[in-house]
Parts: sequence; C-alpha cells; structure tokens
Amino acid sequence: MSSRWVSLLVLALATAVSLPALAEESVECSFLEIRASSTDSPSLAAELRPLEKKLKRPPFSSWNTFELLSSVKTTLPLIKAQTLKLTYGQATVLYRESTESKKKRRMALTVVMDDQDGKRVIDIKFNVEADDYFAVGRSLSGKNGHVLALTCH
Repeated sequence: MSSRWVSLLVLALATAVSLPALAEESVECSFLEIRASSTDSPSLAAELRPLEKKLKRPPFSSWNTFELLSSVKTTLPLIKAQTLKLTYGQATVLYRESTESKKKRRMALTVVMDDQDGKRVIDIKFNVEADDYFAVGRSLSGKNGHVLALTCH
C-alpha cells in the first residue's frame, strides 16, 4: 500500500472518530391533541395527567379545563416531514436530529400548525428530552384554546 493511501486512510479514520454520533434513523412519538377552555368547573382528562404540571404554567394556565381530542402514535423518520390531521387543522412535524450527552437523549424537532383554513398559526423549532412532553398551543374563539403535546423516544 502506498504512503498516499495510508495517509488517506489515517485521515478518514481520524475524521470518523471526531464526528458526533449520528442521529437515529427514526423516533417513536406520541401526539395528544387537546381542547383547552376556561370553565367554572376545572378538569383534566385522565389521559393528560402526565402533562398536568406543564398545563398549570403559562401560557396554558389561562385555561383550566383540558379535554383530549385525539391521540396518535407514529414513527418520525429523520429529515422527512410528516403531516397529522387535527380536529382544528393539521400539523406537520419534522425530526431534525438527536444528540446524546450524560445519559440524556435530546431530539430536535420542528412543528408547524395550520388552522382549518390553511392559515399558518404555529411554526416552532425546539429540543426535547426523550420521554418528556413538549406542548404548543393557540387561542381559539372566546375562552377556548387548541394545544398539541408530543413526546418522543
């Protein structure tokens, strides 16, 4: 083997060792579509108990009643947008990458939500730890709101 090939091989190995771990090819995610409202009788659907602390903090604390509209479990492939049909429009979700440090895995995602008329209402990029929930929401008419919560692993 010539010294040129040996040099190229050493360079390739050094580069491979210094690269961060590649993102998983896909992640499993659960989506919860929620109707939020302000009522005289606060309530939280049993399926939403894992979100209780998040829903009590702003901006969600302006509502006190949360009802599950739909629940979807799906696999999100890396860098391939997936659209979910919602009661109040649709959401497009993109899994951008995942990183792992100190035994914590974080996923980078993008969520875009459009209302029933196709008008863009939410466009957000965020990082979330595996098995933790992230929620986005918007006000509807009156004292009502629309929330989309998701968790991935």
